[in-house]
Amino acid sequence: EERSSSAGSRGEKLHHESPSALREGLVKDFPEITLLCSDAYLAAVLGVPNRTFEYARDEKIRKALAWRRSFGVDALRSRFRYDMEEGVLKLIPADESGSANPFEPSPALLILAKSRALRILPERGQDGRVVVLAETQLVKWREVTTEAFLQHHVLVLEAAFDLIRN
Repeated sequence: EERSSSAGSRGEKLHHESPSALREGLVKDFPEITLLCSDAYLAAVLGVPNRTFEYARDEKIRKALAWRRSFGVDALRSRFRYDMEEGVLKLIPADESGSANPFEPSPALLILAKSRALRILPERGQDGRVVVLAETQLVKWREVTTEAFLQHHVLVLEAAFDLIRN
């Protein structure tokens, strides 16, 4: 089914281009989409002017979910929990991670986890949004690696996403 020229010019989506259709197109390969991507988020990805359904599905959502897997986000998350009171990531013991082969954090990641350099503020902003504060002056740059820095960012942002989802 194709868009009519009048629907396309107004940026309207046909039913087959709905968030549920986008989710259904990816759920077989990425069952985690049901937990990670709300209808509102998928609608926002689909709603970008001049973006096709296929581009949203294959270039945006599919690639993002594939990146999450290749980066090992779930394994990484299984070893840390975010402590809102202290504004730090706490290491979960390997035997409590739920994995037979748990992720082993580097010394650099453990330094960043305690640094408070990137943290979620306990109060939401005036507009009700979660606020993530970066204070990079707290990072001991000679003691960390790019990989650890990226892992730290992913962990804190995933904790923020959890707050948004719940």
